[in-house]
Amino acid sequence: MHPNEIKGRVFLWGAAWGLAESTLGFLLHIIPVPGLAGLVMVPLGALCMARAFHETGRPGAVFSVSAVAALLKLSGFLLPGTTGLTLRPAAAILLEGLVAAALVAVLSSPVRRRA
Repeated sequence: MHPNEIKGRVFLWGAAWGLAESTLGFLLHIIPVPGLAGLVMVPLGALCMARAFHETGRPGAVFSVSAVAALLKLSGFLLPGTTGLTLRPAAAILLEGLVAAALVAVLSSPVRRRA
């Protein structure tokens, strides 16, 4: 896959996740049901990361998708009174991407046997 195609896939899935976090995630946090936002948004993020890995075959794309999503989530930082509402979820998105990328890298690497 050409590097520009990889970047395109990363930006597509990162933007999808980031926009969902910025809109749907915000709305879900308003609903007074504990854990509802996480119950919906974590699988959505996992889906976006999985699609990026499936389409590119690169574990690094998984973390890159989370970085794009976190940057989009941080765009809410510009709104008055939303500093805490933006920084913690953006950090969580990056952490989720880091863990997922590590898992994908370990699980997708060939098993090496000692002779």
